[in-house]
Amino acid sequence: MKLATAINPNTYRAIVPTLKLADIESATLLDTLLANGVGTRAEARPYVVFYVSELSTTTRKPYKGQRGWAFGHGTAEERRVSRILNNIFVDVQKDSKKPQTSKKKDAVTKLVESYEKLTTAQKRRFLASVQ
Repeated sequence: MKLATAINPNTYRAIVPTLKLADIESATLLDTLLANGVGTRAEARPYVVFYVSELSTTTRKPYKGQRGWAFGHGTAEERRVSRILNNIFVDVQKDSKKPQTSKKKDAVTKLVESYEKLTTAQKRRFLASVQ
């Protein structure tokens, strides 16, 4: 398995305790991984998949998919891999999406803009009719 995923056995042995902590605790453990040369979520994923496959009680084994090693969408093992990766890389994840705002103008904004377009005489007549 280690050879099939191109995992360095020494690195794997060095980060297994960190993976165990990430599996049990919600802690940021990136420093230990960085010290062992694993700095991104993509670099850590094969190690985490291999770790979860060792712990798995099912006969499900990871396979090489389009985006790397995985167990299959929606499986308990895949959720565990995601949970471990989220625990480790929680501080480095950034949401790049801007909050969506409506491009529609509300009624008050439309009225104010319409009022500003009026001439001085039209504004006077409008204010006289409102009072």
